Amino acid sequence: MSTIESYIAKIELQLRVQTGLKALLISLSLLVFGYIFTSAPAAIIVLTVLGFFVAGYYLGLFVRQRQKAIQILHERFPDLEFSLELLEKADKNIAEQLQWERVNANFKGGEVQLWYKNIWPFLTALLIMSGVYGLSQLNLSERKPAQIQAKMEDKVDAIPVINLPVEMSTVEVSIKPPAYTALPNIIQSELSIKTIIRSDIEWLVSMSNIEDASLELINSNGKSLPFSKSGEKFILKDKVIGSGIYALRAIKDQKVVYESDYFPLEAIDDFAPLIQPSEKELYKYHFIKDPQVMEVKAKVSDDFKVMEVYLVATLARGSGENVKFRENRIAIPSQNFKSKELSVALDLNAFDFKPGDELYYYWAARDNRSPEPNFSRSDTYFLNYVDSSGIQEEELIGMAIHVMPEYFRSQRQIIIDTESLIAAQKSKSENEFNSASNLIGSDQKLLRMRYGQYLGEENSETNNGSEPVDFLAGHDHDHAHEAGHVHLVDEPEKVKSDSSAQKVVSNDLEDGMGGLMSAFLNKSQTTTQTNLNENSSMNLLKLALEQMWESELHLRLFEPEKALPFQEKALEYLKTVQQKSRVYVKRSGFDPPPIKEGEKRLTGDLDKLKNQIEIEQIALTRNLAPLAAQVLGLLPKAQLSAVDKAAVQKLGELWTTRMNYSGIQDWSVLLRLQELNAGKITEEGKSELFQKLYPLTAQTEGVNASSLKQKELEKAFWNKLQ
Repeated sequence: MSTIESYIAKIELQLRVQTGLKALLISLSLLVFGYIFTSAPAAIIVLTVLGFFVAGYYLGLFVRQRQKAIQILHERFPDLEFSLELLEKADKNIAEQLQWERVNANFKGGEVQLWYKNIWPFLTALLIMSGVYGLSQLNLSERKPAQIQAKMEDKVDAIPVINLPVEMSTVEVSIKPPAYTALPNIIQSELSIKTIIRSDIEWLVSMSNIEDASLELINSNGKSLPFSKSGEKFILKDKVIGSGIYALRAIKDQKVVYESDYFPLEAIDDFAPLIQPSEKELYKYHFIKDPQVMEVKAKVSDDFKVMEVYLVATLARGSGENVKFRENRIAIPSQNFKSKELSVALDLNAFDFKPGDELYYYWAARDNRSPEPNFSRSDTYFLNYVDSSGIQEEELIGMAIHVMPEYFRSQRQIIIDTESLIAAQKSKSENEFNSASNLIGSDQKLLRMRYGQYLGEENSETNNGSEPVDFLAGHDHDHAHEAGHVHLVDEPEKVKSDSSAQKVVSNDLEDGMGGLMSAFLNKSQTTTQTNLNENSSMNLLKLALEQMWESELHLRLFEPEKALPFQEKALEYLKTVQQKSRVYVKRSGFDPPPIKEGEKRLTGDLDKLKNQIEIEQIALTRNLAPLAAQVLGLLPKAQLSAVDKAAVQKLGELWTTRMNYSGIQDWSVLLRLQELNAGKITEEGKSELFQKLYPLTAQTEGVNASSLKQKELEKAFWNKLQ
């Protein structure tokens, strides 16, 4: 190491020592400052250590000081000629090497002391803090005897007035979850509670100095539940029906003598079974050549136990308002499990499934919640039996661009189901009647949503949950008649009589009944507006939607007899819309003049039209060719990616347009493209696709005029050279 490099190392060390002293003085100042306000050693130590590291970071204690040391050497020793930057260069040229050797040989050095420089401001701050701390201690020692005397006098005067302070000695909370959960009982000494909903809780509290006083539990709304006294202990038993916060309060002579902090009580919901069908497509076509046995699979799970799973399959035959339904409930033997993969083989022959029919099915499951089980159902899946031999060209094209099952178009069938339910009310139990009414309400909702999508309306169903909710059944007992109060769960003694209220809550979780009811209760259309709106088909559909809303409300509330008038009114509006659409041409007011067939028939000039059609066909063929080539390249693949499926879908759309010119004979290509997109295409289908699509790609491989001219030019060039 050269002399200059050793000087740089010494100065860098002194700079680091100087920075460390500054950071240490700052941390000591913070130490004294902390002692002025608090005597907690842990807080003071944390403040001191944190102050040292923060000050060291900002002062540069943890970074290299080499550049600053080189700058100081340049300032102190002019004979270095500001040449120390050459130390940082690994490869020096001849001039730089000679300059460095000359400077290193001429450097004589000298004494440099920097470690104590510029620390006086920090030392002054420490002295000031020490002085302030000393003055505060002197002032405190002068006041201490007087304060102690005053406090002693206050205690002597206070003891006869309020006696000793009331305190909570011990607390024991016993939690007993519902039996169906099979969860263990819990005994804890903490007042913070987290348990499953409808658990039984018992508080056992011991208080000191609480003679002739009462203890009560209060929630965030100020509602209270009194403890009963048994010997020296206070006891309260209740059932959890929701989440909230609570505190314990002791009252003597109508004055509060003790009140604890607020503690959380969290009620964990028992969720409905989760159904995850393996089928991803809600709507599928079934052809004559397809297998007549279809296997459907689903994964069903619950947070506790699934007690019952079944499949509801309904056959729809007919169209429009004349559609008829035949429902079949298929029981699944698997019961009493937590999570399981289930499968059911649907024999279509057993359903008498014929061309033109629709089969829709859904999964349903109930868990082991008591007294009322949770119920959930999957989406409805549709299977449409297509007989392509008996369908017109327009209908086949429509299948590719518009899918809408007949199930969504029958308001009449909902009326028939409602009337049947009302007639059979006396023969059904309350639970069966409520469940059937709820299912009809679900059908009404599906129909309403489908017409709402046609009108371009959003499905906005909000849950209004801003009202504070009681979380103990005891609050529900004492304040059930207060106005504006919302109850989530009824008391056990009223389960049977109030089961409808519980059902509404269950549907709230499943279908957003909070937003549904709020929309029903907000009437915004007067009779005058109704009369004005009846002039247009669109507004008639909106009026039909409103009647469907009202019908669904009463069905959800298990009042089908009240829902029936709204259903009939909705059907009346729908029939009026159909009649308006049928007589639209007649009412348009246009009376075309008579045509003389002998003079005009087959005399039109089609030259321009023919040219336009040919141009469109050429453009369409050019667009089809690259997509056809791309799809042909996908035939060997076993599985298509998302990009590949998008290309197949795009080709199907263009092919549908092409069928306007080519006719029905190209319909099979669309079917093969659907099979390719679904990954179910056979070798025969691939061969047919190749035969249909390859001619399109071959048309674009011909030699164009520009390439011929280029070859002629090349040939002339070589002939000239020869």
